[in-house]
Amino acid sequence: MRLLLFAGFLGSGKTTLIISIARQAAQVGRRLCVIVNEIGEVGIDGEVLRVGDLEVREITAGCICCQIGVDLVRTLRELEEGFRPDLVIIEASGIATPAGVIEALEYYPAMTVTGIETVTVVDPTRFEALREVLTPLIEAQIAGADRLVVTRADEATPAELEETTKAVQLMAPGVPVHVMDATKDQTLAALLGEPDSAGVGT
Repeated sequence: MRLLLFAGFLGSGKTTLIISIARQAAQVGRRLCVIVNEIGEVGIDGEVLRVGDLEVREITAGCICCQIGVDLVRTLRELEEGFRPDLVIIEASGIATPAGVIEALEYYPAMTVTGIETVTVVDPTRFEALREVLTPLIEAQIAGADRLVVTRADEATPAELEETTKAVQLMAPGVPVHVMDATKDQTLAALLGEPDSAGVGT
């Protein structure tokens, strides 16, 4: 079972990106589940994601990287025993950091997880404003990622895209940065570090 963890501040475009990737994964035959972590009593994103044949689980009323990390572990164990997915996409809450979620996953038996890829989604139209008021959180989300996605390329100005891309590259040297248009299908293979879309089902 492979895990693909998405982090990023609220409204960064995580859900739109996940829907596109999840549909693409299902089309190439991957047995897929999406775990949505929403802080609050109602998991709105879970309703948005519940389309087609996707299996969706919601973890609410807390953040999976801190007080309810045990719920994430329990959900993964239930999925392994019942649904048996080969790919699990985790949408972390807007205040979660990749490092915090990975720490929670340390309690999950390592032999059942074949790989974990962390992806932080960044909105270039709000990046500078958020960075000014949420510097530690934004920097931790970016520095802790295996891959970075600068989304909303269709909405941002060229200057916003350039400035955001340069800034995240400085915060996470050597980490691949993908600039994506949220209105178009995304490349699952790229986010999994695979050579091309033909290989995502293998």
